[in-house]
Amino acid sequence: MANDRQDMEGTRASRNGNPDAHPSQLPQPGGWQPPYVAAPPPVGWSPGQWQTGPWSPPGPWSPPGQWSPPAPWQQPWYGPGTLSGPWPIAPISWPIGEVPWGYSMPPAMPPVLESPGNFHPPISRRPAFSLKGRRSPRLYAVGLALGLPGIAALLLYLVGVSAGFKLASGSIPSWLLIEAVSIVAAVGLVAAAVAQARQRRADGWHDYNGPSPLLTVGAFLAITTAASLLVAVGLKAAHVDLESPPVTLLVLLIYLGTYCGLVHFLAVRTGALTWRDIASPGRLAPSSSDWRSSEPAPGWARAWGATFGTLRSRVSGHHRLGDVLVALAMVLPLILASNLMSAAMLLVLGLRPEDISPDKTVTSDGLSLLLTFVAVAIVAPIGEEIFFRGFATNAWGRSLGHNSAILRSSLFFAFIHVLNTATTDAAISWRVALFNFGARVPVAFALTWLYMRRRSILASGTLHAGYNGLITIISFL
Repeated sequence: MANDRQDMEGTRASRNGNPDAHPSQLPQPGGWQPPYVAAPPPVGWSPGQWQTGPWSPPGPWSPPGQWSPPAPWQQPWYGPGTLSGPWPIAPISWPIGEVPWGYSMPPAMPPVLESPGNFHPPISRRPAFSLKGRRSPRLYAVGLALGLPGIAALLLYLVGVSAGFKLASGSIPSWLLIEAVSIVAAVGLVAAAVAQARQRRADGWHDYNGPSPLLTVGAFLAITTAASLLVAVGLKAAHVDLESPPVTLLVLLIYLGTYCGLVHFLAVRTGALTWRDIASPGRLAPSSSDWRSSEPAPGWARAWGATFGTLRSRVSGHHRLGDVLVALAMVLPLILASNLMSAAMLLVLGLRPEDISPDKTVTSDGLSLLLTFVAVAIVAPIGEEIFFRGFATNAWGRSLGHNSAILRSSLFFAFIHVLNTATTDAAISWRVALFNFGARVPVAFALTWLYMRRRSILASGTLHAGYNGLITIISFL
């Protein structure tokens, strides 16, 4: 009986698909087989098919975890001597703006879930110069009452001076009247800029919620006019030459302080930007080449990369060194393009070089040359890069597309140089103003493109300083 029970258990184990059944438990051939009633086969089952075990209900459903963004795009490196195809050493992630050897475009950027233009409300909800329903009605009232009339009067005066007109103020000194208008315009425009920043934050702007660069540059123009006028009156009373290099350096230092002060108090203190964003922006609108990886370059490009791969790896490992080297490599081509544009505009507008920059007595002593070089090649580029690239390009690059931001920021920078019109001849003043705009267009596009391409103010600042410095040295020689 014990043997029969053991045979029955072995038979059940084998027929139930028990893989752990001992061989002694299996039925012996020719032995007695107990009757076995098999369960009805499942629907669709045919002999020879594998039969699963008994059915059991599924366990409780567990919700999926939180979604995590994909890892940054990676591409294998092209090693030395590989002219026909890649052999991956180790996948690496390239910084945005870096172009590895053998590639003509930068690697793909992490995707942005929303296009740049959708981060702020539509035009109907954007802050305007209206007192109805505004967050800071008093500040807007000051902007309407003081800022707009003041900057309009100041611009009208500057245009009139360039056209050869003189301000007739009666018994009141003309400089005092201009000083008062400049101060009124500065107070009104700063108030309007602060109110605009508050309103944008209240409306839920997520791309850039600071003041408009147009309002801010108006405040800069009013403040620098008021400060420079006071300095000029004081120095003139002391019989100091206003065209001397020390005075030029002093005026540009006033400009630099005004640039930094406006950016700090209107953009950084309001939370719209940080100084890190200004120096190394990370939220600018990407270009089309930033969204996709490129195909491998031809064989000669990969051979070039194989030959100079060590130097490239060392330079790319130091991003700041790469910014400086790329900027310095662009200086001579930019000077050539700018000179060609200037020559073409002189020919089209019928101007002479003397009309653009009147002859001035330039001292040749070493100190004067050094002060002029420091003013033009160091102080001026620092201030203009902080304002026009770090501030204005950041503001438009976060809310516009890549090409639109470059176009607007470049034309904005070139247009500001219309104020550098030094002539007082009404017959040619408008042509000189047009020349001052058009001649700066190549430089403006190069600086803006490099800032957005390298994501570094060091790159655009080096190009700006190199361009101004080399032109200044050539003028000395």
